Amino acid sequence: MSQINKESEKEKSLNTKAENVWKLGDYRSISTMLPPISAHLVRLLNVQSGESVLDVACGNGNTAITARRKSAKITGIDITSELLDIASEEAKMALLDDIEWKEGNAQNLPFEDESFDVVLSTFGHMFAPQPDLVSKEMIRVTKKGGRIGFATWPPELAIGSIFRVNGKYLPKNPDAPPSPILWGIPEVVKERLTGISGIYFERGTAIFPLLSPGHFWEFMSTKYGPLLKTIQLLKNQASANQINLFREDFLRAIDPYVVENSIRLGYLLTVARK
Repeated sequence: MSQINKESEKEKSLNTKAENVWKLGDYRSISTMLPPISAHLVRLLNVQSGESVLDVACGNGNTAITARRKSAKITGIDITSELLDIASEEAKMALLDDIEWKEGNAQNLPFEDESFDVVLSTFGHMFAPQPDLVSKEMIRVTKKGGRIGFATWPPELAIGSIFRVNGKYLPKNPDAPPSPILWGIPEVVKERLTGISGIYFERGTAIFPLLSPGHFWEFMSTKYGPLLKTIQLLKNQASANQINLFREDFLRAIDPYVVENSIRLGYLLTVARK
């Protein structure tokens, strides 16, 4: 069983902040970028009928629902109850009523050791403030011989570039957790998956339609939690000029990835066997 320790005040604060970021925006709209990536991950993991699958930090359930359509037995866990409510609605639309949705922390998974054939995450676990803990937990609950797989954003591509711009406008905090984008670096992933062999990486690109770069700014700055948090901070500082600079930096960052009426969102998939 997982060792359940009392959270320190610092850990509670970090977890609360991580949860609150996703309450700010409209994750259902943001998640429209994700279904092709979910399909790629599920295919790469070769999810089979009857296998037990855990979707860590499942958000509104894109990947859990995708895996369930392969006739696997699915549990989705997320720290934000509002996202789980949306996930349940999405599952009903997919005519699926047997996915177990569970509220919980990716850094302290409420499951026995070696409970799942497959443990996966799609841009979810990477936002846990203590990456070493979430790595250990994902490994712990995977059966011997089972698979671990996840999708992350590389720092050098579109979403990673947006995160770099976003960080430029946040207050400098020496106690801030490691950047989520570090999960998009294969060398870092290898270090974090301690004791796991046979790690395989594959890249892909999702094409997200947009009418102009300005439309993508409008979409992300009104619906994506991390950007909304930064804009709120700038508004509290009565800094309209900073928001304009933020927008200009954002547009410059995404410009290399805008092709015709779309943006190319490059991602990294990791698959490993325990």
